[in-house]
Amino acid sequence: MKRGILAVICTCLLIPTVVRADNNMRDYVAAPPDTLLSLLYYHHITGDTLNVNGNKAADLDFTEELFLLREVYYFNLGTWLANAQVIVPFGHASLDAGGLDQSSSGVGDIILLGTVWLVNQPKTKTYLAFSPYFFLPTGEYDSDQALNLGNNRWAFREEVNFTKGFELIPGHTTYFEVTVGTDLFTTNDDYLGGRDLSQEPLFNLESHLSHDLTKELAVSLDYYGHWGGASEVDNIDIENSTINCQTVGGTLSYNFAPGWQVLFQYRQDVKTDNGVEAQVIQARIYYATDFGKLFH
Repeated sequence: MKRGILAVICTCLLIPTVVRADNNMRDYVAAPPDTLLSLLYYHHITGDTLNVNGNKAADLDFTEELFLLREVYYFNLGTWLANAQVIVPFGHASLDAGGLDQSSSGVGDIILLGTVWLVNQPKTKTYLAFSPYFFLPTGEYDSDQALNLGNNRWAFREEVNFTKGFELIPGHTTYFEVTVGTDLFTTNDDYLGGRDLSQEPLFNLESHLSHDLTKELAVSLDYYGHWGGASEVDNIDIENSTINCQTVGGTLSYNFAPGWQVLFQYRQDVKTDNGVEAQVIQARIYYATDFGKLFH
């Protein structure tokens, strides 16, 4: 396999970190203070085509079985509502591409984040929120291979969301959501045998249009876009490493018992200029409880 194509594969395999931080529909519809959410996610991520400059460059076999444990606690911060969150990813990934056969298992980079709602109006279903993310370099990492669950660097995301609900049909709420954000990265100083890997900022756009079919059942159309993030190794540009990835999908959620919800999502890359075309099957279950009542 050509060195340039291998470099693109190595760089684009950093993208699963982005997937771990993407939202689902109504994630920014705020819960009341003292609510504790406990969530478990499962992602089945696959890809069989590597694109370079928008054209197919190679066949490959990429598979990742990714789990996320997530805890979210809501509280009052002065006159604002806020939450604190921790996400712990773990799983297994494998890659077979033109003689490059690698795998990685274990814990990925832990994510710490919080959200502050600058506007929180449940009566009008209007929300405006800001979330800073911190990606900690805690994941499994081997500098001698391209495929790793960890990235051996710090990363930061600044994200703003606007969510608005409309009751166009009495008893059936429709939500429109849009989220914009930027990812920033420090240098990985142990990349493929001790090289310095740096990456330019990555810009993100996300939108969901969801509708209540019943009080318990909701569906959504989902869009995710990521642009930028060109990389350098030892201050030399990696050719064709700029990311332009756009993804569409659909989601179904079901509140099957008080405090419990299960969610299923399918999404597919529809445009990938440089990187692995991927599809994701996701399942999520959560339980919401009043944290204050746990001790009374």
